[in-house]
Amino acid sequence: MTLHYQLMRTHTALGRRIFARAQKELGLSSGQPKVLDALLENEGSDQKTLAKLCEIEQATLGNIIMRMEENGLVERRQKAGNRRSFYVYLTEHGKTVAEQMKVIFDEEDTNALQLLSKDEQQLAEELLDKIWQGINNISGGDKA
Repeated sequence: MTLHYQLMRTHTALGRRIFARAQKELGLSSGQPKVLDALLENEGSDQKTLAKLCEIEQATLGNIIMRMEENGLVERRQKAGNRRSFYVYLTEHGKTVAEQMKVIFDEEDTNALQLLSKDEQQLAEELLDKIWQGINNISGGDKA
């Protein structure tokens, strides 16, 4: 089995579990969990930065943000002197949902790693990070 297939299979299985809970427990739609997660650590980022953090296209992020704004999770603001860019902030409701989403991410990470010892978990994280760095070094960080 190829590395690509193993990574894809694992990512897909974990993503399905996370999204099913996000949808059922929090009423979130596709793409919203990772945007909430990114905003917890990077609130006030512009949409270009958020798209890069979430590994999605800016146009896709724009649609996700629009739905999140309609649902009262985020608000877009302009900063003085920069009328071309919008910066995204969590609302109070958005902060609450983002914290609940963080719990789901943490619980599902724990479930996914339950068969590994603590040392194996740490090694897995280190190896995945090295693989990611290697891919970015080869491609220059550009998307295909």
